[in-house]
Amino acid sequence: MFYLLKLGPVPLSQGTTDVYLRISDTGEPSAPVFERDDVAGLTVLLEGLDERESVRCEPVLAQAGAELGVRAEEPTEAALSSRAAIATFLAWGQRGLSGLGSDKALLFVQAATEYWEARPWTHWDDSQPFEVAVSGPLTHTFEGCVFHTGDGRAGLALYFQQGALQQLMHMQAQGQAEAAQELPAIAVTLDTTPAYAVEALASAGRVPRLPMPLKTGAGGVGVPSTVEALLLVATMRAVARLGPEQQEVLSSVVAGDARMEVHVRAPKPRVRH
Repeated sequence: MFYLLKLGPVPLSQGTTDVYLRISDTGEPSAPVFERDDVAGLTVLLEGLDERESVRCEPVLAQAGAELGVRAEEPTEAALSSRAAIATFLAWGQRGLSGLGSDKALLFVQAATEYWEARPWTHWDDSQPFEVAVSGPLTHTFEGCVFHTGDGRAGLALYFQQGALQQLMHMQAQGQAEAAQELPAIAVTLDTTPAYAVEALASAGRVPRLPMPLKTGAGGVGVPSTVEALLLVATMRAVARLGPEQQEVLSSVVAGDARMEVHVRAPKPRVRH
């Protein structure tokens, strides 16, 4: 069985486009089709398919599907999850992050969903440092923190230097936001935009935010390395398992041929009311 799904509108340098996807019931996608019209998009997706009885379109495409002899039906969870990962990777590409690869997009979606559902910011605030000790391809002890902002964004940051969090708080209090971005760190933010990615993630039952990995330092904001990206994934999963009764967690992730261990130790919870 194949499902025809829509993603968009996706903003371009001029105007917008929609993205049409043909995804199997097990989540295997074909090449995306960029069109501004539902019938045109579905027509391209149907090329090369002899049996339309094995094809369904999602309900939002019911009208266009009826014109082409395709019945509407709710997609499988696997198909929706595949669309969510594609939407994440597409949004990454628009922000210069496509070099991390589509496989990393899926890992970030899974880890960010666990993190979002755990809501660690209800136990700790962004001024409380976590100890994140890493061994393997990258060996270092980071100073981490979790955060949730008034505009709905959330995430976590790992600072390379001990005492960086206190330094950050001081800079922000002095109105030195740009200088604060020069502190060496890797982080993942769960953004409320772009809408097409957030909607695709939410419809798949995943985190209703776009996970955005980033790296800061003297050169400004950049992209984490592959190993650093995997470290962020492992740390999100570890922090998701923390709570008032569990303040220490060991997590692991495979980086190439090596295994990376991540040991997270949380401070005493500061529960908010």
